[in-house]
Amino acid sequence: MLLLRFFLVTLGLLVLWASPASAELLALLNYESKPGQPVRREGIAIMEIDPESADFGKILMDIPLPSDLVAHHIFFNRDKSKAYITSLGKSVLLAIDLTRFPYRLRTIDVPDCQVNEDLVVSEDNKTWFLTCMGSSNVVMGDAQTDRPIKTISSSDAAAFILYPHGIAITTASIGCSSPARSNRTCRIRVIR
Repeated sequence: MLLLRFFLVTLGLLVLWASPASAELLALLNYESKPGQPVRREGIAIMEIDPESADFGKILMDIPLPSDLVAHHIFFNRDKSKAYITSLGKSVLLAIDLTRFPYRLRTIDVPDCQVNEDLVVSEDNKTWFLTCMGSSNVVMGDAQTDRPIKTISSSDAAAFILYPHGIAITTASIGCSSPARSNRTCRIRVIR
């Protein structure tokens, strides 16, 4: 009997050790219906993209978006616990907490931002920067509370942030992004 138990435990451990680890590899994709459809649809599709998965290529979840949002890009914070969706059609930024299931959209009003383009999150995961092509500025926000902190723009025509498209930050820029130092001058360099 002891030998049988030993054999079963050994066999069970061998099967567990030899089995490939199963983990989901998910992608978030924004979509919209084709032009000319009687009803315009937008949404976020969550798809399994692990080629070894039985669900490879399947849409596992569909999160509908407002039809007038005109979702543009999806960006993740540094630890990929949150996704942000920019909008060309409304002055809002959408956030999804990826640590809580089922996923829920949260709307962040960014009234100073027209035509949301790109978003980057600071290395410490505490601040986000959102470029605004329609209003030619950058909105800085608190990534913990997801509230805008300030709008960065310039009255100097030579230094104006004209149609910002794409943004990157380094640790050198973090000093101006701290909510406690929101009165500090932030410098943005536009490379054409």
